[in-house]
Amino acid sequence: MKNLYFFKYPLAVFMTGFLVQFVGGLFKIRHWPGADELITIGIIVGGAGICWGIIKLLLLKKPE
Repeated sequence: MKNLYFFKYPLAVFMTGFLVQFVGGLFKIRHWPGADELITIGIIVGGAGICWGIIKLLLLKKPE
């Protein structure tokens, strides 16, 4: 359970990126302006969250 809190912030960043990307997809469906920018920002933020989580996972020390 302790390890779940270890990934709280990277998961929040990833979910924020996913939400922005989802809203960008809805904008794209409705043909509203700004859809491409929202999708791009969402992909970048989501990718940053994934990279942050991977780095934290690699730096996690095993209990001895």
